[in-house]
Amino acid sequence: MNGTSKILTGVPGLDKMLHGGLVPARSYIVSGPPGAGKTILSVQFLREGLEGGERCLFVALEEPPNELKLNMRPFRWNLDDMEVLDANSDIRRFEPTPILEISTEEEPARMRDLDDRIRKTPDFESREVTVHSLQQLLKTLFLKRQYQRVVIDSITALKYFCMREFEETLTTQSFMRFRAEAKVTSLLTLELPDEGEVPPEAFLARGEIRLHKFRDDTGIKRFVSIEKYKGSSHDDVVYPFDITSSGVVVQSGAPKGAAAAL
Repeated sequence: MNGTSKILTGVPGLDKMLHGGLVPARSYIVSGPPGAGKTILSVQFLREGLEGGERCLFVALEEPPNELKLNMRPFRWNLDDMEVLDANSDIRRFEPTPILEISTEEEPARMRDLDDRIRKTPDFESREVTVHSLQQLLKTLFLKRQYQRVVIDSITALKYFCMREFEETLTTQSFMRFRAEAKVTSLLTLELPDEGEVPPEAFLARGEIRLHKFRDDTGIKRFVSIEKYKGSSHDDVVYPFDITSSGVVVQSGAPKGAAAAL
């Protein structure tokens, strides 16, 4: 933690935009379209915590843990002690197979212990991850392990795979409220299909970091903005960023007009 009682995100340019980093023990949204860099930024946030000796958890809802490990390998980060909870659902709605909710005794695995094998859907039993079961599991883990940083990737997958449509709004609100009350600094990724649309989850989070992505004649351009940040001042300028061999790099010294195309 730095002198302003904030914690660093692992992305120096973003910390500058946040005027020193994130207020700890709060829940934040990282939103953006597919391929914008949400997962990479979130893992950098956990890596920063690991380097400071903090206990960190990545909750995988979109991709199996082995794929996460392979996707992060090019950055050559030391993520050995990062704990990963496989919360991917096995449910196959076209088959009337027995459903087993994810157990509250499920244990995360450390990144160093993950192999390259993909977890296959069982032939006779499918594991369903509901918001209720995941919430109960996280409560158990938070009590047992005292995590300082948590990433949930993603709220979009949680809504798509783990909620019935008629209960989506209420269940999302309940989960977001639980995250706020957990007193753990957490990032929750959220896919935005339409640029400029305000996600309902952002109203319940303490802040929203939004990643923007568009293509022009010269290629893909990426920008980052702070859409909301309760309890702290922050830059209201949209800055460009790149995904490099070092991860997300925000060009916070770029001219204010750099993202005029947005």
